[in-house]
Amino acid sequence: MAPRYAWRSTTGDRTITTIVKKLIPQWKNGLYPAQQDLIARILDRQAILCCMATGGGKSALFSVPILILREMARNPHLYPDLPTCALPQGIVITPTKGLAANIVLELKKLGIPALAYCHETVTEARMTGRNLAQEIGECKTWNVVCVDPEHLRDKAWRVITAHEVYRTNIVYGCTDEVHLINEWGVDFRPLFKHIGPFFRGRLPSSTSIFALSATLQPGTATKSVLSSLGMLGDNVHVFRSSNERPNTQFIMEPLQHGVEGKIFPQLLDYLNSRRKAVVHCRTIDDVLRVFLYLWKSLPPGPHRLRRLKMYHSLRDAEENEGILRLLDEDAECQVVIATIAFANGLNVKSLLDSISVGFPDTVDQLWQEKGRVGRDIETAARGVVLFQPSALAAAEKQIAGKAEILTEKNCYIAAFNRIYKNPPIETSYLDCISAKRRFPCSLCATRNNITLVFPAPPLLPGIELPLFAAPPAADPLSTLDKKMRLTKKEREQAEAALLEFGRTVHRAERKLPANRNRPKSSYFPASLVRAILDRLLTLDSLAGLEKILTAWVFATAYCVRLYAVVRGLQATISSQREKARLERNAKQRATRQKKKAVYDSELEEEEEREESVEESSSEDEVDHPRSSPVPPPSKRTRRVLEEVTNERPTRTHPPAKKAPRQPLQRASEVSQSYRPAYKPSRRRGPAIE
Repeated sequence: MAPRYAWRSTTGDRTITTIVKKLIPQWKNGLYPAQQDLIARILDRQAILCCMATGGGKSALFSVPILILREMARNPHLYPDLPTCALPQGIVITPTKGLAANIVLELKKLGIPALAYCHETVTEARMTGRNLAQEIGECKTWNVVCVDPEHLRDKAWRVITAHEVYRTNIVYGCTDEVHLINEWGVDFRPLFKHIGPFFRGRLPSSTSIFALSATLQPGTATKSVLSSLGMLGDNVHVFRSSNERPNTQFIMEPLQHGVEGKIFPQLLDYLNSRRKAVVHCRTIDDVLRVFLYLWKSLPPGPHRLRRLKMYHSLRDAEENEGILRLLDEDAECQVVIATIAFANGLNVKSLLDSISVGFPDTVDQLWQEKGRVGRDIETAARGVVLFQPSALAAAEKQIAGKAEILTEKNCYIAAFNRIYKNPPIETSYLDCISAKRRFPCSLCATRNNITLVFPAPPLLPGIELPLFAAPPAADPLSTLDKKMRLTKKEREQAEAALLEFGRTVHRAERKLPANRNRPKSSYFPASLVRAILDRLLTLDSLAGLEKILTAWVFATAYCVRLYAVVRGLQATISSQREKARLERNAKQRATRQKKKAVYDSELEEEEEREESVEESSSEDEVDHPRSSPVPPPSKRTRRVLEEVTNERPTRTHPPAKKAPRQPLQRASEVSQSYRPAYKPSRRRGPAIE
């Protein structure tokens, strides 16, 4: 018997509101009107495309329907006759393992058992002898399964979707971050195009198919996604609201140092506010270089391990999940340097600043990165882009895409609103001052001399976060000319001489009463030996040596003697290098002379062969004028190590005289040469028998 009511009715709305208030009391205001309507459509098994701002409540669309149906299955007598099922199931397609783990964590907080179906969980199940396909198909262990597009082609999912219990209880198939079908589905991860055929071919026709995104642009991009997911016809509901972020200031600054460099001083001013921040980088190599720079910018101590974290795909999935948890739970975990793996869908409420080192590849990726911060609408967030000047120069030659943001001269937020056609157009296309936005973008703030202050949340008692300070410049020794550095052999020789000098100091000073208890290593410390060796060839005065010996207790008595040792080592090394240079030059000269002698002898042999060939050819022309010409002599093979040059070799004797060139023949003479050389006899008449 068909249910008496539909979810998109007064009874259905009242039931949704009642159950949400009962099961999720922390949502004091309940569902937004848009959420309420979309959840009712999902429960009525409609197809939906939802484009809503990050932090706008899209996750409620795949969590609340499961909560409602579970509650109705437990207490059917408390609720009216509405469409329901005993073991509600949902599939969420996620682009990354990190997003899947984050969704599973959020669902577990609501009491919904969920599984991230990825390589790690599949491997663990096989090692423990569990049959994941059977457990998912029986609908007794999990209500929501998050899976990536690549695993949908596994045989296990054909078994799952063929299970009768699963087909009876499946409620929806959801695609999160659906805009990636266009970005990644072309060549990077083509199986994103397989999502639509899987939903339409493997799931029952009564299943609700819906897709979520915060950065799907209207027009061609939207039509492409709808076509890929098979959302065609009148049963598809497209919901689009503004993805503008009113609690985030958008800032654009040119990079003062290159993205490929090793120093990023512009980050320090933002991070010294002690607000929790994510630094977005384009590659894992960029992540490592930014991490090392920030590591050196902090004073030494174990706090650096807690304050700085890296998030990328090469790290273990559990480690990445732990970083997300630490951001919310550990007050000392302040900065995460991440790749694009952190850009899509992750929900970390404590993050307040998003800083992009370099302009992302697309506007959608940029707006996704800025959507990682300010998830609580009451907080004040910052979205910063440190773009390359070269990207701006290239953008001035383009007319679409990220060029619209890079070349914007009036208002960045208005430019984003034009790209995504955010309603209401009457105000969204205006600059920040005219639209009375809470936080004006950097263009509007600069034009109107507005300075905003973003304070950090108060720290817990006993927690201190030292300021970042630009690390000292690179060691000047690394910039020394190669000639001023000691080779390994020279360093060993000089070190032996300095150690002998140290033993002399020890023998002379150890018997004095003041040095009776002094350790042997302190008479001429090893650190002092290393410092002298590093600068040995640059010490050209006694004053230069005294700067190194400032902390040495015996500097006054032995500085002059040590300088004499240093000068002696310099003279020895200089003479050794000069001797080695002369020997090297002599060896190279002998090698060149040997090569030249070999080359000259081969050249003479070649000329002799040419003369003999010419003589034999002239004899053949006299004896056999009509014989075939003699083939040219074979080219001389050149040695592998022989120098190649375009200059002609100098001859040691005059060249042999060549035979004079024969004059050109006339056409009649040429035709005569093709006739036989003998004269055939003429037959005068018939033979007489």
